[in-house]
Amino acid sequence: MDTPESEGPATSTSTLKPKRSAYGDSSAVIPAKRLRFIAPNRCYDFDFPDSVIYYVAKNPTSAKLYKKLIKTCRYFFWKNPILVTQFLLYRNNEMKADFSKYEQDICLKNVPYKFWVSGYCVISFDANSSFKKDLVSSYFPRIYRCEIDELTLFDQKLTTDEFLFISAKTARVHFADLTVVNRDGKEIAFEKLVELIPEARSLDHCFKDNDKTVTAETVKELLKLPRLQNFYEFRLFNVPEAYDIETFFAHIKESMYELEFPGALSVDYQSRLEAIVDELIEVQTFDYIPPFISYPEMDDEKCHKLFQVCRKNDWWP
Repeated sequence: MDTPESEGPATSTSTLKPKRSAYGDSSAVIPAKRLRFIAPNRCYDFDFPDSVIYYVAKNPTSAKLYKKLIKTCRYFFWKNPILVTQFLLYRNNEMKADFSKYEQDICLKNVPYKFWVSGYCVISFDANSSFKKDLVSSYFPRIYRCEIDELTLFDQKLTTDEFLFISAKTARVHFADLTVVNRDGKEIAFEKLVELIPEARSLDHCFKDNDKTVTAETVKELLKLPRLQNFYEFRLFNVPEAYDIETFFAHIKESMYELEFPGALSVDYQSRLEAIVDELIEVQTFDYIPPFISYPEMDDEKCHKLFQVCRKNDWWP
């Protein structure tokens, strides 16, 4: 296959040197100019028709396959230049990525390629950074595909399409102050958000103050989701009082649940929580994994006893 030198880039990383952990200071960042690639200067002669090779180059089915292709022949990178990340994070007001143990904490500002985001993606609180709620969505034009193992999103606003794009393949998710809206701009209910993470097995979700995504119907709608039983961890923080704790407690079985409530609870709701905690402490044997429940007015001794109950049942909240 004829591939003139002037047509485009291809990969060559021989000049990259090992460096220390991705969590070093900014002086350790590898300059973006080291991610420039040299175009091939010879023809490629494949045993398959050009159209087949071109289709393979343009339609990789997984990040693992794509990495094998570009290692086998740099033509595939030249025709479809993508960098596969192992760790994507926002720190010190810059989006950075790890591509291997040799290429870590690379600032992406001046890197001219799209990214296949895999491994870990962390957009969370950083004392040295300030970011807007549309940080993640503004970066989507540079993302080719997402196959994220663990996703952390803090204080972001996304549409349902954007949320699906980044989270559909994720196994572990951590959300705080997250807003997901329909195309009409209306925020979706919490149970709908859970429905939109079909591959997730572990959920940590911290609700916003005065969160409106939880209603009296939320628990009933959650329990209708067949995939709710697929979670092995389901942790909720800053849980609104609208969360129907009695209905939830009556139906939980196999997953490891943790519910943490804020201080602004009514006396009646605290009484209901205390009754459930007392029942959990008194039960000697369980045919399910007992949940861990906490709230600011909770008695310290009862909190400790409930923690011990969870530990005895192989659940470490």
